[in-house]
This record gives sequence, structure tokens and C-alpha cells, in this order.
Amino acid sequence: MYGGYGVSLCAANKCSSIVFRYSMTGGMHKRGEEVMYKYMETKDVTLTVLKNSKSDQTTRSFPNSVHVDIKTQRVLRMCNLPQDIRTISEGQVKDSFQLEGLLILLRHGDRGPLTHVRDISTINCAANIHPQFNAYEAYMDNLTGTPQLAQLLGPFHGFPLLPHRSCSLGQLTHVGVSQLLAIGQALRAVYADRLLFNTSTPEDFVVYSTKYRRTLQSALAFLYGFLTPELLHNVVLRESPSLQFCFEDCACPTSDMYLRKFNNEKSKHLNLHPAVLKLVNSASLIVYDVYEKNLASDPHSLRDALLTYVCHGARLPCSADKSLPTLCVHTDQVSGLLSYIEWEARQYSRSPTLRRACVLRAYGMIRNIVSYLVRIISEKKPKMVLYSGHDKTILYLATALGIAADSTYLSHYASRFIIEVYRSVNKATAALDSISSDYYFRLLFNGKDMTNRVQFCKHMLNISVINTKGLSQSLFLCPIHTIIQFLHNDYFALFNASNFKDACILHSK
Repeated sequence: MYGGYGVSLCAANKCSSIVFRYSMTGGMHKRGEEVMYKYMETKDVTLTVLKNSKSDQTTRSFPNSVHVDIKTQRVLRMCNLPQDIRTISEGQVKDSFQLEGLLILLRHGDRGPLTHVRDISTINCAANIHPQFNAYEAYMDNLTGTPQLAQLLGPFHGFPLLPHRSCSLGQLTHVGVSQLLAIGQALRAVYADRLLFNTSTPEDFVVYSTKYRRTLQSALAFLYGFLTPELLHNVVLRESPSLQFCFEDCACPTSDMYLRKFNNEKSKHLNLHPAVLKLVNSASLIVYDVYEKNLASDPHSLRDALLTYVCHGARLPCSADKSLPTLCVHTDQVSGLLSYIEWEARQYSRSPTLRRACVLRAYGMIRNIVSYLVRIISEKKPKMVLYSGHDKTILYLATALGIAADSTYLSHYASRFIIEVYRSVNKATAALDSISSDYYFRLLFNGKDMTNRVQFCKHMLNISVINTKGLSQSLFLCPIHTIIQFLHNDYFALFNASNFKDACILHSK
């Protein structure tokens, strides 16, 4: 079985397409080291960006409407638009199991690009907002200058509570706030009653954020949707100095070495795809305000820049040099680039080099997570731990836990990674050797149950429930003692080491 991705090549008014083919079961379809290309048109053309009229709206933007084609739906899925956010299988374990707590890792919401892009002032990043946005904005304005705000922000004192209306470089947008409001409200409907939020105390909520405006503001928007204003006053934000939430276990030369090795592998692999490189270089001349050589060969930076236009319904940019024919980026090229990156994600999410790097990068966070799991068992609190982080945070954690997928390698804005903690109230399903044997966890990524992919989980429970469509569905629960044992006994097996220090020193070269 074969699949692939396509890239449109356009010069003047003529376009051709290249389809890159790969085996769904055996990786790239190769002859020796040479990648096989299937040309839909054999005429050799110089790869440039489509020359077209600026008024050609059909190839210059992705409509954010209900009735769009499948290709557009795939592209817009990366935006995670607020109106598309809903729960899927969160909180579906009931009957003989009591929900005891949650640990939630969020990627920040929609933000401005990380590089200076053309025509950014014309992009409306304050459209498509959540119905509760204005109420949230008023709440935050009223909170300004109060003792409650000083308590809430903690080390983030002085940070702005709300983003600007404009698309600012690397900053959260109003759409990003709306995404987190939507997620907070959706999860509140699932979890609030079961966790008895109405009887909560300040010790029931632990919130961490990296020291970026976008993660702080994302955390605040989520908490507003997830908790009542009264409960929000119980929260004190805590700072994580690193994007991987490594706490006391951060410095690791071995991890740095594997990440460098992985990036070199990616670079060499990209060089096998000259059509993609040419597309990135051609589009870079148009998309960026200032052409830089390192950006002109980086498909991920280009993706990040293009999503600024795509996710806000803006027209794709055209060249500014009036002495030359007008050159514009068009939708087929965006679709082709994103298809390549999606294909790349499917390959790299299984990379042994990346896995080694992620296991070390995620150790501090997993150690922190396990400490809270133990507290939930022994102290019945906290009820919720929140980590407001980044796409790399999700990548490291998911890969280290053995549930890596293309969706975790390429997580969209406002992605959510949830650990649900359950206690069995049915003695028939609980072992008798310890209290912890009554406790289980589920892993969900963007609403999808990933628990059965956890490699270290032994003696997993498989329970059947009736879903919202009236169909029988299997859900999985992993005994909490297995992740405790994994952390203490087997975590560093990849490195033939027994602790973080040895794993980071013995293999660094």
C-alpha cells in the first residue's frame, strides 16, 4: 500500500506536480538511496512561485467556512479553529471507577509568526473569537490592580494579561485566547462535577507555565473557562524556567548530542528532496520581509509563517518588488508544503535518535508527574495539575512515554495532553497487595485515547463503554504502579544506565 505527498511547481502560467511516493508499511519507496518521483508532467520547469493576479482569490486564501473541500479541511485542521474544538473521549470511564485527578499539558494557543513576514499588518488576528471572549476581557480588566491578581500571577507579576489585537511576533492572538477558552469550557463540562470543584481548596490546583507571554496568557484563558471566578482566586501560578518542565533535571550533554544528530539526519534527508527545497527557497523570497539563507532552506519555519495567513483567513502574500512581474504564493503550494511536513512527521516520529533525546529531555517532567500521581493516591490532592507549554514539550513527553505519532510530532496550536487518574471502587478489579493497585491512569491526546500504546504498561484493563453515538467502544486503563516502576527501574535502559546523571555523562561524546 502506498501513499504520498505532492508539491505544485509553477512557472509563469504553467504548473506541474510532483508526487512523492512512499510505502505505508515499509517507509520511503526507494531504489538504492535514490528517492523515486512520479512526475505528472515530464516537462522540466524552473521552480518558482505562481505568477498570478492579486485578485485571484481562489488560489490566494483558505476560506474558513463550513463548506470547504477535503484539501482545505486538512490544512485548516492544523489551525485548530475555536469553533472546531470539542471533547471526544475525555471522562468516558465511569461506573466502577472514580475520577480522582487530572494532569493537563497544553500547547499555547494561536500566535503570531516567529519571523517577520510580509503584510502582517493587514492580517486580522482578532477575528473568529469565542463567544465568551468579551466577558473574559472584561474580567481581566477588572482584575487589574487587585490583590487577587498579585496572588494569581506570582512570579509573572508585570506580564500583560491579554494579547494585542494585532499579530505580534511570537505573541498570543485573540484567536489563541479563544482556543483556550473553548478548551476550558469543554473540559469543565466533562470534569467539574466529577472532581467536585465546588468543594475545592487552593491546594487542589497546581499551575505551571513557561516564562513566555503566550503560555501565561494561554493558562489564564484556560483557567477562566475551566474554573469559576471564585475558584480562579485559589490559583497561584508557578514558573517553569525551561520549556520541557525539567525542574531539577535539566542539563544533559547526551540529550543535546542526540538532538544535534537528529537535526543533522533531518537536514540530510531534506537534501534528498530538491523540489521541496526549491519550493521553500522560492516562497521564502516572497513570504519573509527579509530573506535569510537559513530560513530559505527550512520548511518548518515557512510552515510557521504561512499558518499566520492561513489560520486567519488572510490572502497569501505577493512579492513587493514592483520592477519585476508579480509573484504570489498560492494555496496549492501551501498544501504541498504541509503535506510534505506531515509525511516527514510520520517518518521522524519513530526515529530512534529522536526517542533517545526525548527520553532524556522529558525525564524531569515525568518525574514531576509521577510525584503528583503519588500525591493523588496518598493525599487525594491536587485535583488538577496544569502545565502550559509548547509543541516541543508535547513532543518530548509523548515520545518518552512511547506514544509518539505524527500528531504529537506536529501538534497544532492549543493541543491538549491529558492524564486522567482513576480509583477502582469495584474490589473485583483491584488487587490486594497495595493501595496503589486500585489506581489507574488514561492518556489522551486531543481527545483520543492513547493508553493502549504505552509500551511499559503491563496488565492493562480493557473496559467497554457505550459512546455518544450509541456504539460500544473499548477504553484502556493502565495501573499507576507501572509508570512508577518504569520511572525507577527501566527509564534509562536505552542508555544502559540506572539514573539521569549516568545517562547524561556516560554517553556524551
